[in-house]
Amino acid sequence: MNIRVLEPFCVKEEMKRIAVHPQGIEQLENKACLYCLKISGVNIKQANVIKQEALAVGADAAVPYSVLNLENKNVDIILMATLKQYKKLVIKFAQQPFGLKNIGEEILKTIERYLHPSLAIKNIQKKFLIMGILNITPDSFSDGGMYFDNIDLAIKKAIQMQEEGADIIDIGGESSRPGSSPVDEKEELRRIMPVIKRLRRELSCLISCDTSRSSVAKQALEEGVDIVNDIYALKRDEQMAQIIAEAGCSVVLMHMQGTPETMQKNPFYYDVIGEICDFFRERIDFCINHNINKNQIILDPGIGFGKRIEDNLEIIKRLREFTCFGLPLCLGTSIKAFIGKIAGGVSAEKRLPGTIATCAIGYINGARIFRVHDVIQAQQALKITAEIYG
Repeated sequence: MNIRVLEPFCVKEEMKRIAVHPQGIEQLENKACLYCLKISGVNIKQANVIKQEALAVGADAAVPYSVLNLENKNVDIILMATLKQYKKLVIKFAQQPFGLKNIGEEILKTIERYLHPSLAIKNIQKKFLIMGILNITPDSFSDGGMYFDNIDLAIKKAIQMQEEGADIIDIGGESSRPGSSPVDEKEELRRIMPVIKRLRRELSCLISCDTSRSSVAKQALEEGVDIVNDIYALKRDEQMAQIIAEAGCSVVLMHMQGTPETMQKNPFYYDVIGEICDFFRERIDFCINHNINKNQIILDPGIGFGKRIEDNLEIIKRLREFTCFGLPLCLGTSIKAFIGKIAGGVSAEKRLPGTIATCAIGYINGARIFRVHDVIQAQQALKITAEIYG
């Protein structure tokens, strides 16, 4: 006799192997996986009804243990059920008052997003995208300013990254490393615009402009840039949202606690995943309210941007929780300091293995866009990972 635990994703195939009837497979598949959903912002009456209905279908819900002084407050609950049970709950919720119908509908959408992370960008049909980094700065921690004031070398590097498999080239002229100071608008334009103008003629892949200034974004978009990558998530420049809306381009909204100058000075979170989720929700609403279509948005949790080592690890481990928004997730871990610290204090040029590990785990956990320095290595690692996990 041999007894083993099956991975949830392979239960259907194993049922086929043991010759379960096709109709039985269809019925049993929905019972194979338990999904735990955290639902925030329900009132105590909704929470109690959800608990009762969950128990009625054989599921359960964790709710606050005391209802004292909660009658007029919103609470969080954790709902635990199989997909089959959730489908029953949706039907039962539709028959209840208290606004439960909308909650039921959103539950099934959230599970679908969790199971199938989005890569809805520019109608590209791929399992993942590689975003190659091209810093046009004198103080880049990754290349020591190699491409600063050397347009020919920058162009050569971008072409090389495209040939190695980069789907996007991300061009930035203002350093965002911890402790860096901002440059003025004129200098940022001087650094990147000559490179962008030439690259648009040389490259067939997408081009991203890493900027937080509307004037820089506007000129870059006029030269054919496809994506604006804003580490301030449209908070630094009040005109940026209008520029994005008018251009209809994709935009990366990144989470950052503080600014590059201050972000690593004792960052702290009570609930890093919950706080980033709240930030994303607010920024998505802001974009929609400023005429930016939701399908233009890409989310980046901002690894290393106002994060401790434990925060970075928690984010990577729980990335799939951000799929609740139904938007592509971008992961930027490439040769960052937390990798060096975990690996024993190794320098940036020795952090590629750690970078590859975070990319592979990031893909498994729902990221689909990877911002990296070493394109060919990341491309190979992610291709193998995607073949294994689909």
